[in-house]
Amino acid sequence: MPCVGPYDALVRPTVVAICTTDVHLIETAARPTAIGKVIGHEAVGIVTAVGEHVRDFRAGDRVVLPAVVADWRHPRAQRGEAKYHQTNSPYRSADDRVGGVFSEYVLAIDADMCLAKIPDRVSDVQAVMVSDMLATGFSGAERLEIQYGETAVVLGIGPVGLMGVAAAALRGAGRIIAVGSRLRTVELAKHYGATDVVDYKKDDVVSQIRALTGGEAADSVLIASGGEVSDQFTVAMELAKLGGHVACVSGFYGEQSVTIPLKLWNWGVTEKFVTGVLAGAGRDYLERLLALIECGRIDPSPLAAPILRGWGGVEEGLDLMRRKDPDVIKPIVLID
Repeated sequence: MPCVGPYDALVRPTVVAICTTDVHLIETAARPTAIGKVIGHEAVGIVTAVGEHVRDFRAGDRVVLPAVVADWRHPRAQRGEAKYHQTNSPYRSADDRVGGVFSEYVLAIDADMCLAKIPDRVSDVQAVMVSDMLATGFSGAERLEIQYGETAVVLGIGPVGLMGVAAAALRGAGRIIAVGSRLRTVELAKHYGATDVVDYKKDDVVSQIRALTGGEAADSVLIASGGEVSDQFTVAMELAKLGGHVACVSGFYGEQSVTIPLKLWNWGVTEKFVTGVLAGAGRDYLERLLALIECGRIDPSPLAAPILRGWGGVEEGLDLMRRKDPDVIKPIVLID
């Protein structure tokens, strides 16, 4: 049982979600500091105990546990860089006591800064999507700096890409072109606001999109797909206008490199803004996303497929992700 520090809380997970990152960690040991530890980074639960200096949380509170465990006490937090310092993350911390959420109890470090209270009108199934799926998709859309009526492209419509579609719609994009092929996610992309869907299996993505736009470049492109990393960046850069934005929310693993033809960047002398994106972190950000659900602006519960039960469901969900089952969107496991 973790020892609860004065600013910490102990949380009993009630719903956890399986992520592709979990599979990569198991198969590639991408982060040596994670070896030998409990993994998992998407969960909601019930607070069971709090430290003496915790102000805003009490036993019995329903909370979202953060996927990105920002260090709000790092000096660089004062520069807005807290989330880049993962000193309290189970995947990066050298402390063996700091583990992931696939556990009967989880230590939430610096609870007042990191946990997010779940409103009564938000279900656990909805809330479990907030820490990573919404936080990542919405953070990516923020980096695109979408203006009203602009054209945004989302490459990949897994659960993060679908939340990128939803975020682009909420930010006022006029045309949202989603790229994907699975019938189930294509239907959801339209549900969340995609005006057009392009099937990458049918023809070249760039030519299909240019046909839709009359040859015009897109204002922004979100990379939310797997596949060959360099190809994804090349497609995104080819689609984006000069002065446009490309944001990548996908995690690519292994010894891959990105090569971008200079002609797509006007030989490097004209702006195209390219960034990688780490999910938004912290209580304020997560509670604002929860407010979108509470107020009916978005419902992420259709992402939950399949819904499994009991701790044995974690292994089952990981296996489904490994097999790339076409009916799987985001496996979640109900513990209670």
